[in-house]
Amino acid sequence: MTTELTYSRILSEDDSDISHLLEIYQQPAISRFLSISNNYFHFVTNTENVYFYKVYASEKLIGTIHLEKCENLLYMDILIFPEYQRMGFATSVVADVKNDAFGLKFKRIEIAIDESNAASIKLFERAGFTFVSKEDELLNYAYERT
Repeated sequence: MTTELTYSRILSEDDSDISHLLEIYQQPAISRFLSISNNYFHFVTNTENVYFYKVYASEKLIGTIHLEKCENLLYMDILIFPEYQRMGFATSVVADVKNDAFGLKFKRIEIAIDESNAASIKLFERAGFTFVSKEDELLNYAYERT
């Protein structure tokens, strides 16, 4: 039972949600797997081929997506806020990225997952990603578009 998701790209460091997002990313349950620096939003709003989207369900901000495109390769990170996890939203976000809902025209997606993040590993394996390598505590998964 998931509602249709909508996305809004952060295009400016003046975006009204940035301070709220910084608070969320600092929560221990999140910063353990995803961390961002103080100049992160400057980077995502001023770097070519880097895209940061807010994820909404029924007009409620429920998560974020970070995408970086390098030729035909797309790197991604997603975050569904803890109170909205295990509701199918992450599955929908991954499906939208795989189906190129953002018009980025890629052939391969890669994601690095902390080896202790069992929920994310399961999510991406169910979505058709395959394990390709391990670097330190990070497991690298990839998905090839046909």
